[in-house]
Amino acid sequence: MNKHFNLLFLATENLLRHRTKTIVVCLCIVAILTPFITAIAISEGVREKSLISVNAGADLYLTFDEFGRNAAVPLKYLDEIKKIFGVTKVTPRIIGRGFLQNKLAVIVGLNKEDIPESISCISGRMFENANEVVVGHELARHFHLNIGDQFSMRCQQRKTFTVVGFFSSDSSIWGSSLIFMSFRDAGELFGKQDVSTDIQIYSLPGHNSEIATDLYDILQNEPYRLQDKHMIGLYVKKGFMLKEGVFSALYLVAFALGVPAILVAAGFGLSERKKEIGIMKATGWQTLEVLELISFEQLLISLMGATIAILLSILWVKGFRGVFIAQFFIAEITMLPKFPLPARFLPLPCLLSFFLAFLMTMVGSVYSSWRASTVSPVVSMK
Repeated sequence: MNKHFNLLFLATENLLRHRTKTIVVCLCIVAILTPFITAIAISEGVREKSLISVNAGADLYLTFDEFGRNAAVPLKYLDEIKKIFGVTKVTPRIIGRGFLQNKLAVIVGLNKEDIPESISCISGRMFENANEVVVGHELARHFHLNIGDQFSMRCQQRKTFTVVGFFSSDSSIWGSSLIFMSFRDAGELFGKQDVSTDIQIYSLPGHNSEIATDLYDILQNEPYRLQDKHMIGLYVKKGFMLKEGVFSALYLVAFALGVPAILVAAGFGLSERKKEIGIMKATGWQTLEVLELISFEQLLISLMGATIAILLSILWVKGFRGVFIAQFFIAEITMLPKFPLPARFLPLPCLLSFFLAFLMTMVGSVYSSWRASTVSPVVSMK
């Protein structure tokens, strides 16, 4: 055991003695691993937020089907749906997008009595009267909006809204560009009366199958689509897995370009290393001992590079809010988000990054060291 500790201490001394090589290899590792760790952390954080929203939402979502896509649901079926046994609450809502001058905003329309208790304002109040809206913090900051200001949307310029409240920056990542208004106002804004984009159905546990059967009897002549909470959660997971896969595919290109840089950097000063190995062999070192020393060196430098990469990733997300990379996972946000970016630094991606760095540095050094340790010490020292 003392022999292995001595080799570890000697590996540390070698890294300190060859500072240039250590720094170059470490920088290569950091440059390759930091974007990977940051992207996975942001993706996992946004996915967690999405799944929390899904779990806190309705048990069933009813929409109509048109050309294989979700379509608006007529409100004439609302009363019949409320009477279904097992249904505790039915919430129609309108969700759409529209331009506020040059900035795209998400429009959400709900009846006042259907507003979830979890929704609150950082200032002002929720809407109570017609044409009153609550605005997300990013929109408010961009247009310098204050309580009592009025504006109109590009899709319906004759309709004027009054700002009565603001969502806080910590409410959610989707609240930053959100305009929250009454169901009636949202219908007038989009020119769609007596329809909703979907109907949220809250049910008693274990009654979803019976509710689905009753809905079939009510809507049997209509093309409709019924999705439960589990199915929505699968869609969310599948969507983020697809984004992570696309990012990984693009990242492989950069990774392929970075690997040669590490291989070259790991062999920096190769002639000097050959001389060192020749001296070791001449003084009685065994080949396995030389390879163990080299492995300890790569282990330490990989651990150092991966640790720095993780710290820089945390700084990138927490300090700079994922600038340049957050847009890949959160659509239609600015290059520098104005809200805290959700991120989860899980152990598995961090461990994977370390082993990846260790593998790359080992490939760049072990083979050349083995070749140098198996030849005559005289040849190695030339």
